[in-house]
Amino acid sequence: MKNNKSKYSIYILLCAFSFFACAEPEGFDAPEDPLDAGREFVRAVLDGDYKKATLYLNNDAEDQELFSRYVKYQKKQPNKERLSLKSASIIINKVENINDSTSILNFSNSHSMKPMNLKIIKTEKTWKVDFSYTFSGNIPSK
Repeated sequence: MKNNKSKYSIYILLCAFSFFACAEPEGFDAPEDPLDAGREFVRAVLDGDYKKATLYLNNDAEDQELFSRYVKYQKKQPNKERLSLKSASIIINKVENINDSTSILNFSNSHSMKPMNLKIIKTEKTWKVDFSYTFSGNIPSK
C-alpha cells in the first residue's frame, strides 16, 4: 500500500511539473495579432521589463544581439530618463498590414513623441517583433 502511495505521489508531481513547464511565463500574453505583439513589446521596453520584452522578440540571432545592445544602452541612461519612459503612454499612429504575416506598427510615446516603426512578423506559433527592422528597414516586397 505504501509503495502505491509513493507511485501516486510521484505521478501527481510529474503531472504538476508538466503543466507548469508548458505554461506561458508569468506576465506573458500570447499576442492575438500584430498590434498586440507590438504594443506589449513597446510597453515592456518602456517599463524597463526587458525579460518580458524578449518574449515578444523574434528568436533570430541578429534581433537578439541588437536588442541586447539596446538594453545595455538603456540601462546606462539616468534613472530620471528611465522613470519618464516608464510613465509614458504608447501612441499608435498607424498599423500597416503588408501581407498576412507581416505588419508595420508606427508608434511614438508621450515622452519622446518621436514616430518609430516596428515590424511584426507571424512565426509558426505567434506574432513576434523583428527588432532588426528598426535599424535596417528590411521590408519584404508585396
